[in-house]
Amino acid sequence: MNNKILFYKLNGELDRTELLNNHNLRHINGMMTRCTLRNGTVKVGFADPLRTHDRDSFDDSVHDYIYLWTWDNLDEKSHTLIGNDENRYNQTFRSVALGEIMKVESILYSNPRFGSPLTNKFNIITAL
Repeated sequence: MNNKILFYKLNGELDRTELLNNHNLRHINGMMTRCTLRNGTVKVGFADPLRTHDRDSFDDSVHDYIYLWTWDNLDEKSHTLIGNDENRYNQTFRSVALGEIMKVESILYSNPRFGSPLTNKFNIITAL
């Protein structure tokens, strides 16, 4: 399944696969995502393939990288953000070069705005 994007349902069932290319990477926006790199390392976070930190403006395109972000102040046991108003919402963005990605796996509706638990982990949910 290399050079593919795999989309899982919340229960872990494979929903569909797509070719790993710039156009299809747009489909993972906001989802909990796991990228397996060519060197064997794995990077996990919420996908932000359209972020343009090194460009002047948003252009709605995927470039040479995607970003995976995680919450800095997340209590994984209670699935809540902790800290004061100044740091509670802090996030860390990590760029992942497209040329290094071998496989992408994303969980559909894994963003908490759809009712999934708030987590920085790539977890299949067995019960909601």
